[in-house]
Amino acid sequence: MTQKYFQALNYTLGNEDTTLEYEMVKKLQPKEVFAVTGAGSRSLPLLQKSVVSLNCVDVSINQLYLTELREKTILKLSLDQYKMFWGFYPYRDNENKDMRRDIFSDLGLSLGAADYFNTFFEDQDWISPLYQGKWEKTFILFSKMVPNVLGPKAQGIFEHFDRVSQTKYYQTQFPMNRWKFLLTILGNKSMFNALLYKGDFIQKNIPETHFQFYFNAFERLMTVNLARESFFLNLCFKGAIGSEDANTIETKERCFKDMKESLESGSKVNYLNKDILSAVKSLKNLDFVSLSDVPSYFTGDLEKNFLQDFLPSIAKGGIVVIRYYLRICEADESGYEDVTVEYTDLIRQEKVQMYKIKVLKKI
Repeated sequence: MTQKYFQALNYTLGNEDTTLEYEMVKKLQPKEVFAVTGAGSRSLPLLQKSVVSLNCVDVSINQLYLTELREKTILKLSLDQYKMFWGFYPYRDNENKDMRRDIFSDLGLSLGAADYFNTFFEDQDWISPLYQGKWEKTFILFSKMVPNVLGPKAQGIFEHFDRVSQTKYYQTQFPMNRWKFLLTILGNKSMFNALLYKGDFIQKNIPETHFQFYFNAFERLMTVNLARESFFLNLCFKGAIGSEDANTIETKERCFKDMKESLESGSKVNYLNKDILSAVKSLKNLDFVSLSDVPSYFTGDLEKNFLQDFLPSIAKGGIVVIRYYLRICEADESGYEDVTVEYTDLIRQEKVQMYKIKVLKKI
């Protein structure tokens, strides 16, 4: 992927449901963790009391600054204050500006992060960055087309509290023909390149067409999972999180408490402004590795060998979690055991469903 994709904040709410990795870390209790940083919402929930070091890695310094902002607000604020600062439901991103300004002035950010967000907040009139990433803005734009194309019936998918009634609604009342039309127009490589990736879109190698891939993923969100609980569906259809149920894992009381207690007890967050292969060479005895969908952008020798490059830095029995998006790497998995099946239930419950998730364990 070229550098031009990383010139601004790409993710601010987050493009993954980290509940999977959170629950895995809760169970496995690793000490040394390596994670692609993203918006911070995919990395900081991995903080548990067992974790000695959380190594957050990203080629974008701005994403690291955003994660540092999350870290400092987790440490300083109560859960309700955290929701207010970031604009999670029931609060909004354009509310509580004076409170946000006061809290920001006392966070003790690094010089680079403080400078970046001083400028950011002044430019944004102290609106939260929660929905300001390029990824988030793309799907907010998508949401503006939903009422015009689908009509009011589409919002009915969020009114259900059980999967049986929701699935029946999807199969009998959801505006299916209009939905397929919308996905045909928007769910393709050209559109995503124009709106988001600027020529850096993944080279797909899965057999499904783009339309089939997106249709099937959304269908899982509307039949296997509760739509009201998916922050991603909320973003796509409403343009923002529209209920407490849809708030991401970082705002759940159990997870927030774990992150806060981990930081208070001395867990260290290390920020590495490097690509994942350069970063991992400086580390050892990693118990848990979360790579997001970064490997989906790999080709050639990099695609084939990246898991072997990681192998010396991973402890025996260490876990690697990969989210493949449209492209599944033909990687050399020698030295690993595929244990994905052990996490089938958690993977089915993931609230974005745009990834094929693989879990490997070092033999």
